[in-house]
Amino acid sequence: MSPVSPEVSSKKHFLLRSATPYATLAALYDALLGNIFFPQLRRVFEWLVRRYYIRFVSAADVACGTGTFVRYLCERGVPVVCGVDRSPEMLEVAIRKNLGNRARFLLQDVASLQLPQPVELITCNFDSLNYLLNQNDLRRGLRRFYANLKAGGHLIFDVISDRPRGKSSSPYIERVSGPGFVFSRVMQWNPLHGRLTSHISILRNGRLHQEVHLQRSYPLAAIVALLSQARFTLLGAHDFHTLGPATNLSTRVVYVARKSVE
Repeated sequence: MSPVSPEVSSKKHFLLRSATPYATLAALYDALLGNIFFPQLRRVFEWLVRRYYIRFVSAADVACGTGTFVRYLCERGVPVVCGVDRSPEMLEVAIRKNLGNRARFLLQDVASLQLPQPVELITCNFDSLNYLLNQNDLRRGLRRFYANLKAGGHLIFDVISDRPRGKSSSPYIERVSGPGFVFSRVMQWNPLHGRLTSHISILRNGRLHQEVHLQRSYPLAAIVALLSQARFTLLGAHDFHTLGPATNLSTRVVYVARKSVE
């Protein structure tokens, strides 16, 4: 059984429910993670757009989660914006957050991505591609990105490298309590297989929900090779935290690639 926080395993007994990733976390995601990460994500994105002179009037944010970045694109005045995610619970939050703007949302997986029409920019943020656990799946996902971009369009995504922060194999535990909930996450890095496993426990309304999130890290050289195999031209690979050129010591790398002008 997944690890359970001491705060939720006490004298009381709770109804335990296992859930698919983000099924329960969706409602708390922004408060716990999304709102913290977004300002840095926006800073990096705006720097890359200026650095590579990226111009676009249509965009898709794949693995859009709760739709914060989709809303940001709409606020930038992008005429055509699409959000894509495989979690219906996350999309429900995203749709509510984007009521009244021009965003459109699709329930799809990266490996079978099919937009209504090709776009000029695809983004995939917050290590979402690390959920693809082998290189074949990642290659397939990159090829779907290529197929859904217009000629000359750009792809921007970030990936946890094989040098993740806190790379000790010892478990890292964090706990957060808020109004009506207790959140616990136990993360463990397996350097032999490059796997990061997160056991999440959420206590709400007398029910204990648990999710298991599996991710795989990818070294810089592997991503560069896979982009080439997917026919992308790599424009840049930057350390997400410093914005300098990515190295083998970078913990998170953001990549900018372009589809050839056919």
